[in-house]
Amino acid sequence: MLGAAIGWFAVFSQYWLCAVQFGPKYGSFIFFSVFTVLGNTLVAAAFTAGLLPGARFLKRPGVRTAAAVYILVVAVVYYLLLRKVFAPGGFGAVVNVLLHYVMPVLYLADWAVFVPKDSLSFRQVPYWLIFPLLYAAVTMLDGALSGYYPYPFLDAAKFGYRQIGLNIAWLTGFFVLASVGFVAVGQVIGRKSWVPRLRGG
Repeated sequence: MLGAAIGWFAVFSQYWLCAVQFGPKYGSFIFFSVFTVLGNTLVAAAFTAGLLPGARFLKRPGVRTAAAVYILVVAVVYYLLLRKVFAPGGFGAVVNVLLHYVMPVLYLADWAVFVPKDSLSFRQVPYWLIFPLLYAAVTMLDGALSGYYPYPFLDAAKFGYRQIGLNIAWLTGFFVLASVGFVAVGQVIGRKSWVPRLRGG
Protein backbone atom coordinates (compact mmCIF):
# COMPACT_ATOMS: atom_id res chain seq x y z
CA MET A 1 0.00 0.00 0.00
CA LEU A 2 2.83 2.38 0.84
CA GLY A 3 4.64 1.66 -2.41
CA ALA A 4 1.48 2.04 -4.49
CA ALA A 5 0.52 5.31 -2.78
CA ILE A 6 3.94 6.91 -3.09
CA GLY A 7 4.42 5.61 -6.61
CA TRP A 8 1.19 6.97 -8.06
CA PHE A 9 1.60 10.23 -6.15
CA ALA A 10 5.06 10.70 -7.66
CA VAL A 11 3.98 9.76 -11.19
CA PHE A 12 0.89 11.97 -11.26
CA SER A 13 2.79 14.81 -9.60
CA GLN A 14 5.45 14.60 -12.31
CA TYR A 15 2.74 14.77 -14.96
CA TRP A 16 1.28 17.84 -13.30
CA LEU A 17 4.71 19.50 -13.20
CA CYS A 18 5.25 18.79 -16.91
CA ALA A 19 1.79 20.09 -17.81
CA VAL A 20 2.29 23.30 -15.82
CA GLN A 21 5.75 23.97 -17.23
CA PHE A 22 5.19 23.02 -20.86
CA GLY A 23 1.44 23.02 -21.29
CA PRO A 24 -0.85 19.94 -21.38
CA LYS A 25 -0.01 18.85 -24.94
CA TYR A 26 3.78 19.24 -25.01
CA GLY A 27 3.99 18.38 -21.31
CA SER A 28 2.28 15.04 -22.00
CA PHE A 29 4.74 14.38 -24.81
CA ILE A 30 7.71 15.04 -22.54
CA PHE A 31 6.18 13.07 -19.68
CA PHE A 32 5.70 9.87 -21.68
CA SER A 33 9.10 10.15 -23.36
CA VAL A 34 11.08 9.76 -20.11
CA PHE A 35 12.21 6.26 -19.08
CA THR A 36 12.07 7.29 -15.42
CA VAL A 37 8.34 7.89 -15.71
CA LEU A 38 7.72 4.64 -17.57
CA GLY A 39 9.78 2.63 -15.08
CA ASN A 40 8.08 4.19 -12.08
CA THR A 41 4.65 3.68 -13.63
CA LEU A 42 5.41 -0.03 -14.03
CA VAL A 43 6.63 -0.23 -10.45
CA ALA A 44 3.55 1.60 -9.11
CA ALA A 45 1.34 -0.78 -11.12
CA ALA A 46 3.23 -3.78 -9.72
CA PHE A 47 2.73 -2.50 -6.18
CA THR A 48 -0.97 -1.98 -6.90
CA ALA A 49 -1.30 -5.48 -8.36
CA GLY A 50 -0.28 -6.90 -5.00
CA LEU A 51 -3.44 -5.36 -3.52
CA LEU A 52 -5.79 -6.80 -6.15
CA PRO A 53 -7.18 -10.33 -6.51
CA GLY A 54 -6.50 -10.38 -10.27
CA ALA A 55 -3.69 -8.69 -12.20
CA ARG A 56 -1.83 -11.98 -12.62
CA PHE A 57 0.53 -10.66 -15.28
CA LEU A 58 2.02 -8.04 -12.96
CA LYS A 59 2.36 -10.62 -10.21
CA ARG A 60 4.54 -12.93 -12.27
CA PRO A 61 8.04 -13.23 -10.78
CA GLY A 62 9.61 -12.58 -14.19
CA VAL A 63 7.60 -9.40 -14.71
CA ARG A 64 8.26 -8.22 -11.16
CA THR A 65 11.98 -8.88 -11.64
CA ALA A 66 12.06 -7.04 -14.97
CA ALA A 67 10.53 -4.03 -13.22
CA ALA A 68 13.23 -4.31 -10.54
CA VAL A 69 15.91 -4.21 -13.26
CA TYR A 70 14.35 -1.12 -14.86
CA ILE A 71 13.96 0.83 -11.63
CA LEU A 72 17.52 -0.03 -10.56
CA VAL A 73 18.82 1.31 -13.88
CA VAL A 74 16.71 4.45 -13.38
CA ALA A 75 18.30 5.09 -9.98
CA VAL A 76 21.88 4.30 -10.99
CA VAL A 77 21.83 6.25 -14.27
CA TYR A 78 20.31 9.26 -12.57
CA TYR A 79 22.85 9.22 -9.75
CA LEU A 80 25.87 8.72 -11.99
CA LEU A 81 24.94 10.76 -15.06
CA LEU A 82 22.01 13.09 -14.45
CA ARG A 83 21.84 14.37 -10.88
CA LYS A 84 24.07 17.35 -11.70
CA VAL A 85 22.29 17.98 -15.00
CA PHE A 86 18.70 17.70 -13.78
CA ALA A 87 18.18 19.03 -10.25
CA PRO A 88 14.77 20.76 -9.94
CA GLY A 89 13.84 22.91 -7.00
CA GLY A 90 10.75 23.30 -4.85
CA PHE A 91 8.07 20.66 -5.16
CA GLY A 92 9.86 19.29 -8.21
CA ALA A 93 12.80 18.35 -5.99
CA VAL A 94 10.50 16.31 -3.76
CA VAL A 95 9.02 14.46 -6.74
CA ASN A 96 12.50 13.93 -8.16
CA VAL A 97 13.67 12.26 -4.94
CA LEU A 98 10.59 10.04 -4.87
CA LEU A 99 11.08 8.89 -8.47
CA HIS A 100 14.84 8.35 -8.41
CA TYR A 101 15.57 7.30 -4.83
CA VAL A 102 12.55 6.42 -2.70
CA MET A 103 10.66 4.26 -5.19
CA PRO A 104 13.73 2.26 -6.28
CA VAL A 105 14.61 1.47 -2.65
CA LEU A 106 11.03 0.52 -1.76
CA TYR A 107 10.60 -1.69 -4.80
CA LEU A 108 13.95 -3.43 -4.52
CA ALA A 109 13.20 -4.17 -0.86
CA ASP A 110 9.80 -5.53 -1.86
CA TRP A 111 11.40 -7.67 -4.56
CA ALA A 112 13.98 -9.07 -2.17
CA VAL A 113 11.42 -10.09 0.44
CA PHE A 114 8.14 -10.88 -1.29
CA VAL A 115 8.73 -11.97 -4.90
CA PRO A 116 9.01 -15.76 -5.38
CA LYS A 117 12.28 -16.47 -7.17
CA ASP A 118 12.33 -20.22 -7.81
CA SER A 119 11.16 -19.78 -11.40
CA LEU A 120 13.67 -17.08 -12.37
CA SER A 121 15.98 -18.15 -15.20
CA PHE A 122 18.75 -16.62 -17.27
CA ARG A 123 16.63 -17.51 -20.31
CA GLN A 124 14.25 -14.70 -19.30
CA VAL A 125 16.91 -12.00 -19.65
CA PRO A 126 16.49 -11.45 -23.44
CA TYR A 127 12.76 -10.86 -22.91
CA TRP A 128 13.47 -8.24 -20.26
CA LEU A 129 15.63 -6.35 -22.77
CA ILE A 130 12.76 -5.89 -25.22
CA PHE A 131 11.26 -2.91 -23.40
CA PRO A 132 14.45 -0.81 -22.99
CA LEU A 133 15.59 -1.60 -26.55
CA LEU A 134 12.17 -0.67 -27.93
CA TYR A 135 12.30 2.52 -25.86
CA ALA A 136 15.71 3.39 -27.33
CA ALA A 137 14.50 2.75 -30.89
CA VAL A 138 11.35 4.85 -30.46
CA THR A 139 13.32 7.64 -28.78
CA MET A 140 15.84 7.75 -31.63
CA LEU A 141 13.10 7.79 -34.26
CA ASP A 142 11.12 10.44 -32.44
CA GLY A 143 14.26 12.53 -31.87
CA ALA A 144 15.09 12.40 -35.57
CA LEU A 145 11.59 13.68 -36.39
CA SER A 146 11.06 16.20 -33.59
CA GLY A 147 14.60 17.12 -32.53
CA TYR A 148 13.77 16.34 -28.88
CA TYR A 149 15.84 13.82 -26.91
CA PRO A 150 14.86 13.22 -23.25
CA TYR A 151 18.42 12.46 -22.13
CA PRO A 152 21.75 14.08 -23.04
CA PHE A 153 23.42 10.71 -23.65
CA LEU A 154 20.77 9.98 -26.32
CA ASP A 155 21.08 13.33 -28.11
CA ALA A 156 22.08 12.24 -31.62
CA ALA A 157 21.77 15.78 -32.94
CA LYS A 158 24.56 16.89 -30.61
CA PHE A 159 26.84 13.85 -30.45
CA GLY A 160 26.06 11.95 -33.64
CA TYR A 161 24.63 8.49 -34.15
CA ARG A 162 27.96 6.71 -33.77
CA GLN A 163 28.47 7.99 -30.23
CA ILE A 164 24.83 7.47 -29.33
CA GLY A 165 25.05 3.92 -30.64
CA LEU A 166 27.97 3.30 -28.31
CA ASN A 167 26.03 4.86 -25.43
CA ILE A 168 23.06 2.59 -26.12
CA ALA A 169 25.40 -0.41 -26.30
CA TRP A 170 26.87 0.48 -22.89
CA LEU A 171 23.39 0.94 -21.41
CA THR A 172 22.25 -2.35 -22.91
CA GLY A 173 25.24 -4.03 -21.32
CA PHE A 174 24.23 -2.54 -17.98
CA PHE A 175 20.69 -3.85 -18.40
CA VAL A 176 22.10 -7.30 -19.17
CA LEU A 177 24.47 -7.20 -16.19
CA ALA A 178 21.68 -6.06 -13.85
CA SER A 179 19.32 -8.73 -15.19
CA VAL A 180 21.86 -11.50 -14.75
CA GLY A 181 22.61 -10.21 -11.28
CA PHE A 182 18.95 -10.30 -10.26
CA VAL A 183 18.55 -13.86 -11.53
CA ALA A 184 21.71 -14.99 -9.74
CA VAL A 185 20.73 -13.30 -6.48
CA GLY A 186 17.18 -14.54 -6.86
CA GLN A 187 18.32 -18.13 -7.22
CA VAL A 188 20.33 -17.83 -4.03
CA ILE A 189 17.55 -16.10 -2.07
CA GLY A 190 14.96 -18.47 -3.50
CA ARG A 191 16.60 -21.36 -1.66
CA LYS A 192 16.15 -19.64 1.71
CA SER A 193 13.15 -20.97 3.59
CA TRP A 194 12.76 -17.74 5.58
CA VAL A 195 11.72 -15.69 2.55
CA PRO A 196 7.92 -15.08 2.74
CA ARG A 197 5.79 -15.41 -0.39
CA LEU A 198 2.78 -13.51 -1.65
CA ARG A 199 -0.28 -15.52 -2.58
CA GLY A 200 -0.80 -15.63 -6.30
CA GLY A 201 2.83 -14.59 -6.89
